[in-house]
Amino acid sequence: MIRLSKHQLFALMFIFEVGSTTLFALGIEAKQDAWIVILLALLIGIILVWIYTELQNAFPDKNYVDIAIAILGNKLGIPYVLLTTLGYFWHCARNLREFGELIIITTLPEAKLWFINSIFVLVSLYALIKGIEVLARASEVVIPIIIVFIIGLYILVYLSGDIEISNLTPVLGGGIGPIIKTLPEVSVFPFGEMFVFLMYWNYAGEKRIVRKTAIKTVILSGILLCFTVLMDISVLGAKYTSLATIPLLETVRVVNIGNIITNIDSIAIIIIFLGGFFKMSIYLNAVALAFSSLFKVSNYKLVLVVITAILLWFSLAFESSYAFHKWLFPFDTQYFGIVYTNITPLLLLMIYKIKKKRINF
Repeated sequence: MIRLSKHQLFALMFIFEVGSTTLFALGIEAKQDAWIVILLALLIGIILVWIYTELQNAFPDKNYVDIAIAILGNKLGIPYVLLTTLGYFWHCARNLREFGELIIITTLPEAKLWFINSIFVLVSLYALIKGIEVLARASEVVIPIIIVFIIGLYILVYLSGDIEISNLTPVLGGGIGPIIKTLPEVSVFPFGEMFVFLMYWNYAGEKRIVRKTAIKTVILSGILLCFTVLMDISVLGAKYTSLATIPLLETVRVVNIGNIITNIDSIAIIIIFLGGFFKMSIYLNAVALAFSSLFKVSNYKLVLVVITAILLWFSLAFESSYAFHKWLFPFDTQYFGIVYTNITPLLLLMIYKIKKKRINF
């Protein structure tokens, strides 16, 4: 039996939440008020976690596939689970593509995308074939590195003297409208994506700590992301932050302390790369788990290999460029992700509560 400790769960969830979010300036459509959007989305994220963990607590030893079928029955549950699994796959492929593009943009401009993505998925496949416990133990090693590097970046940017607090004013200069408009997007990405851990929480060694650990993860990762956006805007300004391909990278490139500490963008790349690897791997494993659970396939490793091959092909064939990738981002959150991360879990919970009340479900 797979068992994950609370420290391993926290490490996996924290790295997942940070994940690819460092590639983007979250909530930047609200300009200098982007940090307010993140804090409000954090509060919504806590509510979403309560909904997810309420479902998990009702079926502590089941993953999301089994939970959905138990509540909806086979006729509705199986089509719903298939659509949800395709959602996992979609986000997994999008993560793979964006980090392949990241390596080409920042470090290996002459490399072929298929080669970069192949290495990325093969390393992930190797780790997952060894078991999710191996990935969880690796996350315990990686999380201190990510936290130290991010805090180190904050300190170095501050010491460089490039921070302009005036870039963060006026607060609510555009009114509450832009904040409300941007809020659903940030609520889904990254906080709503915690939804994927309904495929993992049944492995928790201590079921009672799942909700507390998940909420702590959302709060800490949200605060970290808020500080990151504050740093980006205060250094680059809201307009340039919204236009930058990778805002975090552009921010750290300005660091120059006495002409001694410069060119530290490699630290930002390491943070982004590690977060992306774990996020993509967690989604990939969730897809394999979902198909194995749904179709009762005993050979999980074979399922994982087949899905990895399809994932690699899709990540290369579907998108024409990184510009197209960024253009498609609102679809991920506003028109697609919000349905299966925010709406359907709440509906499932309501159906479960009604059934439990009426027929002692």
